[in-house]
This record gives sequence, C-alpha cells and structure tokens, in this order.
Amino acid sequence: MMNWDAIKSDLNHLNEMLFGIWRKVTAANSMDAPLTTTEIAVGTGVFLLAVIFLVLLLSLVRPARKTVSGKPLSGQTRGARILGYGVALLFFGVLGVWSWYAPLSSAALAPGVVSPDGSRKTVQHLEGGIIQRIHVREGETVAAGDTLITLENVRALARLDELRERMIFLLATEARLLTEADDRDTINFDFPADLIEAASAQVELASRGQRQLFESRRETQDARARILAKRIDQLNEEITGLEEVIAAQNEQLGLIGQELQATKELYDQGLQRLSPYLALQRQEADLKAERAANRASIARLGQQIGETELQLYAIGQQSREEVNEELSRVRTELATIRSQIPERADALERTTVTAPIAGQVLNIRVTTEAGGILRPGGEILDIVPDNATMIVDARVSPQDIDTVYPGMSAQVLLTAYAQRNLPRIYGTLQSVSADRLVDDRTGEPYFLAKVFVDADELAALAEEVELMVGMPADVMILTGERTMLDYLLKPFSDSLRGSFRES
Repeated sequence: MMNWDAIKSDLNHLNEMLFGIWRKVTAANSMDAPLTTTEIAVGTGVFLLAVIFLVLLLSLVRPARKTVSGKPLSGQTRGARILGYGVALLFFGVLGVWSWYAPLSSAALAPGVVSPDGSRKTVQHLEGGIIQRIHVREGETVAAGDTLITLENVRALARLDELRERMIFLLATEARLLTEADDRDTINFDFPADLIEAASAQVELASRGQRQLFESRRETQDARARILAKRIDQLNEEITGLEEVIAAQNEQLGLIGQELQATKELYDQGLQRLSPYLALQRQEADLKAERAANRASIARLGQQIGETELQLYAIGQQSREEVNEELSRVRTELATIRSQIPERADALERTTVTAPIAGQVLNIRVTTEAGGILRPGGEILDIVPDNATMIVDARVSPQDIDTVYPGMSAQVLLTAYAQRNLPRIYGTLQSVSADRLVDDRTGEPYFLAKVFVDADELAALAEEVELMVGMPADVMILTGERTMLDYLLKPFSDSLRGSFRES
C-alpha cells in the first residue's frame, strides 16, 4: 500500500526546494545567497528533464517525413503525433494546475550565526591597571568565581590603607572627644572588628596618642581651674580680713562715741577744754572713713570673685564648645571616609578579576603578562555561558523587513554540516531590531533578528546536531504561502500598478 503522507511530504519538500532555487536565482543579491549542493543537483535534474521533454515534443510535432514516392507515412505516425500532443497537453495542464493551486512557502532568507541567549558575557575592568598574571587560556572552561586575571594592587592597596589610617585616627579622636563632652575619666574606644584585624598596629598607636592627649588636655584644664579657684580663695580671705577690721573699727567707734559723750558733758560743765573733744571727733571721723574704705574693698573683692568664677565657668564652657565643634568636624570627615572605603576596597578586590558566570573562555584580548597595560574600561575576554539556551542571530535584508515580525516560524539550516546530512531545525522568531544596523566591516545594512530554537527539536536531533557558539546558519523566516503563478505574475502586476500611477 502506498504511503500517501510520505509522498505528499516529499512533494512539498520538492516544491519548497524548487521555490528556494527560483528565489536565489532571481534575487538581486544572488551572490550573497549561493545555492547548496542539493539545490544544484535538484535544479539540474529538473532542467535535464525539461530539456528531454522538449526534445521529445519537438520530435513529435515536426512535419512528417515523406517516403521516396512523396507520399506521407502511415496512420501509425499520425497516432504517434496525436500521442505527443496529448502528452504535451497533459504536461502543461498538470504544470498549470500545479502553479495555480500548489502552495509554496514564502520565506525571507537571512544568514545567521548561533549564539547563546543573552549573548556572550564580555568581561571588562573599570579602572584598568598593570597586568600581573593571566590565569586562563583560550577555550578553557571556568566556573563562576574562578580567577581570570590578576592586576598589580600596590596603588589600590596604598589608597585603601591611607583611608583606613585616617579613619582609625578619626575614630580614636571621636572617642576622646565624647569622653571630654561627657566629662568622663576613661576613654572607651570602639573600633570595628575588621578595622582592628586589618590594621591592629595603627589602632593601638592611635589609641595611645588620643589617651595621652586626653590626659594632657584634662591636666591643663584642671590646672587653670585650680589657679582660678585659688585666687577666689585668696579674695575670700581678704574679704574675711577686711570684715574683721571693720568689726574692730565698729568697736573702736563705739568706745569713741562713749568718750565723746563724757567729754562733752565735762566741756558743758566747764571742766574740760574744747580741744580734747575736737580730737575725739576727728578720730571718730577717721575711723568711719577707714571703715567705709574697707567696705568698698570688700565690694571690690566680691566683684573680683564674681569675675574669677565667671572665668572658671568659661574654661569649662569654652572647652565644651571646642569639643563639640571638633566632634562635628570629625564626624563629617568620618562620614566621607566611610563612603569612600567601600569604593577603594572594591577597587582593590577588582585587581583580581573573576569569572561572573560559568562557561568557556573565548577571544582573550590581553596576552602580555608581568607589565602589560589594561586600559580603563578595557575588554579582557568573553565567556560563553554553559547550558545557555541557543538562539540564532540572523541578518534580515531591509528589502524583506516589511514581511518579518516576531512570532513567525523559521527554519534553521546549519551550513557547517555536510549538505547531504544538513539538518533542518524549526524555531520561532523572537525579536527584530527596532532600527536597521550597519556592518562595521562591509557597511551593509541589516535588521538583527533573533530566532529561538525549539528545545524539543534540539533534543530530538541531539545525536546528529550539536549547536556551538559561532556556528554559521541560514535562516528561512516563513512569511506565508503563495502559488508559483503568483510569483510568475508578480513582476507583471507590479509593472502594471506602476504604469497606471499618475505622473
């Protein structure tokens, strides 16, 4: 029993192949779309069959030869001629029906190359530097985090150490200032554990220096306070002495007052002269003047005590203001350094360039070890991810872009395989670039189309097909179905549409 499905599939395949040959032969850029060996063989076979048929047809329709007597040949020859006419009519009839009804897949042909989904990862370096060692070779497989290249880290390490030393000094200063602001006797240093581990010697040195400065400042402040307090004590002692003098003067004035009263009584009785009485009055006035002067001295000394106490308070207040001002400046600088340290630590860490993903190393751009220069932002190498979903980057001609859009079916032909074993892989057009691109080498414009290869197709062809990054491919993006007659008449219809356009 005949397998009609197989015959139909073969005929469809033959139709598509003949259509592909027709498109490539008639294309304006036929040099960019060469015929494959299979297409050449099929085309040659069809051409030879057509030639044989035409020769047979001509032999049948040419005028019949006459015999020696000049009479035409027998009816057998006429029957053969009729048979030839019938065969020709049948051939052209079948050809016409086939060209009218047989659907041919319309496709946009585009050369492409196999690439991983998301493309290969290009490893770059932000700052650049002097190359110390290259750890990988072309084609080597690496795991994520493996070291790729090592740069000299002297400069990056020095810049980081400079910030760390400054931060240690500022943290120690902050601890000392907080102790002074809180009027405590002991400094509590609080350094981060990673900072102590990275620079323990600098931590100890800074702590010791700030402790000595704290003790020196505290001793100076206490000495000034003691001097002022001693002066206040002296002034208080002077006031006490003057108060005692005033008390004695008050007592003397009381006695003089009694003596004046007695002298006045005697003077009134005529028993005493006036001069002793006046002398006592003069002595009383002198004592009162001295007492007033002593009281003024006490007031002046009290004022001096107030001024000294104000100076004593000002010492503490000035010290607190200086501490708060310096503490604010230290904390501002600390905030700046804290924001800079991660950046410089990251720069130091980046002197060891590691693989961001697992994959295969390709296209190493640096080859000079021990002294080679890597420019800032320079590309180092590419890594093709392991187990990445493979896609085909196809270059669609601008003439075909009006019929191409995402979601279309596509057929991928891997031209790296032998033509007789050339596999046909089905896929889907995933995306098309929004604008046309230009090849840097040739200057040829194109639209970049990404064709997603069906995973089930790859699994079914796992034993025959192995997709590798960079493998060349031809992509047929199926844009619809048309008959051969449509293709044959399209130039005439386009010409007619152009001829009826208004000038």
